[in-house]
Amino acid sequence: MSPPGAAADHGSQPVWSLVMMLMNPLATVSLALGLLLATGACGASGRQDAYVDLVDFPHQEANWDRFYALEDHLIRAFHDICGDTYCEGEYSNHIALQFRCSVHAPSGTVHACSLVIGAGNLEVDGGTGQVVPDSRTWACATPLGANTPVEALHAVLALGDPLRRPLPGSGRSMHDALIDCLN
Repeated sequence: MSPPGAAADHGSQPVWSLVMMLMNPLATVSLALGLLLATGACGASGRQDAYVDLVDFPHQEANWDRFYALEDHLIRAFHDICGDTYCEGEYSNHIALQFRCSVHAPSGTVHACSLVIGAGNLEVDGGTGQVVPDSRTWACATPLGANTPVEALHAVLALGDPLRRPLPGSGRSMHDALIDCLN
């Protein structure tokens, strides 16, 4: 019998070449990188998600500065009215943590928005000296009408007192939604 790869061994040359290539670390890395790039290229050109973060509308990070200015505006407004409204009761230190919206990219309409609120208390256990946390978060949905254009949402929330302004298509404000959500 001939050794693998010999002239009399018909058809085993490609298998032997693959085995030899896999035994060479540099060849293995090159093969893996080639496969990774090939599958990544197919994945990137294949499917595109219908919904994106408002930060990424109309394309990746296109709305970055405008959105984060809007989020800061909402968080300041929350803190300005918190003590007189939401921040009473079991937790007295509510903090607006993050605001996010999903956008239906093909139509340019806002699908959903949520404002995340956190609150907590820390107490010291006198017997053990441990600091004991009691915390909670809420994800409060923003009441929007169906098919609210991105520009309409920005226009309403960019004005003064954004939490008390009626939102497009719903007639309800974020203030209304926060009262329902946090109680």
